[in-house]
Amino acid sequence: MNRLLLREQLIQFLNEDIGRGDRSTAALQGQKAAAVITAGEAGCFYGETIVRETALLLGWTVEHVLADGTGMDAGAAAARISGTAADLLAGERVLLNLLQRLSGTATMTSRAVQQVEGMGVRITDTRKTTPGLRMLEKDAVRAGGGVSHRGGLDDVCMIKENHIAAAGSITRAVELIRETAGPLTAIEIEVETESELREAVSCRPDVIMLDDCSHEEARRWIPIIPDGIRIERSGSITMETLRDAALPGIDFISIGALTHSAPALDLSMRITMKEAVR
Repeated sequence: MNRLLLREQLIQFLNEDIGRGDRSTAALQGQKAAAVITAGEAGCFYGETIVRETALLLGWTVEHVLADGTGMDAGAAAARISGTAADLLAGERVLLNLLQRLSGTATMTSRAVQQVEGMGVRITDTRKTTPGLRMLEKDAVRAGGGVSHRGGLDDVCMIKENHIAAAGSITRAVELIRETAGPLTAIEIEVETESELREAVSCRPDVIMLDDCSHEEARRWIPIIPDGIRIERSGSITMETLRDAALPGIDFISIGALTHSAPALDLSMRITMKEAVR
């Protein structure tokens, strides 16, 4: 987690919401308050650093906050904070928006990880993240027990169908990457057919992704891939089909829904007024 980047992002998010000033709290200046963020449903919490950095920016005191990845029952207190009522209300919506969305990602990831527990398969995210929130969404996946796929286009070289089309073949795409990317750059090849798979194997990449294939196709294709090349499955895999997709030999299953479709976790914030600040 890059806390400097997080702080910059939080400043932008708060500026977007506060604008020229919170008109709704004009009468509350100087009033002390405490607030509790409570889970409305069971889930996996994410956002400890977000709470602490928001508190630093807005002058709150953090009395308690759960660690990332902590499981919560409905009614559990995720965080307790205090400050002036105006300052608490200025950050309430931005904070809850982030905590709800990211705790939803952590929760879905945790449930996916539980589905394949003991099967030797790891759950990973994708680049299908919200622009501007990739760092946080991927960190929420890790908090839920998953692992991060490549961070961006400057990370692992991943050859997909459009790269193959542009280069003319899998073999040519790999040759071009090895000429330009350097010997330490890992290469992953996405395949959709058995003929593509066999060509990919001949190129000896680090990872081969079996994309959008049936369970029967995956069973036939896995033995074709030699030891030393890791295997990823992706595409059309749901929570209901995840365990069936985790066939022996599969190292990773990547799920775009962890970051683009995870339901927000129900979290709310309630304020209790205290005495006026003297």
